[in-house]
Amino acid sequence: MSVFAVHNIAKGTELRLFAGKGKEADHVYRREEVPELFRAYCVERKDHLLGPKDFGAMPVGWYMNHSRNPNAALQDEHFYALRDIGEGEEIVIDYRDLGEPEEAKEDYY
Repeated sequence: MSVFAVHNIAKGTELRLFAGKGKEADHVYRREEVPELFRAYCVERKDHLLGPKDFGAMPVGWYMNHSRNPNAALQDEHFYALRDIGEGEEIVIDYRDLGEPEEAKEDYY
């Protein structure tokens, strides 16, 4: 899955990719609560996973792909366009900036 811009987006625009704001958009899980299939949609933390509240109805933001050359980034619990994003362009972030432990980042290099 991927996330694409449906219109041109100016640099600095807040991207409303989640139904809620900040911590309202995600849920804290113990690892054993999340089936292996769904763990790819979670952000690793030291002792838990951060993921969507409902894996059957996930906000579009959980489908963003990783890029070493992102056009969006998380800042102060919100996502913003790092540069102008054209209509039809995929919106991508650098997963390494999500605060995961170093061992979880190894797959992103």
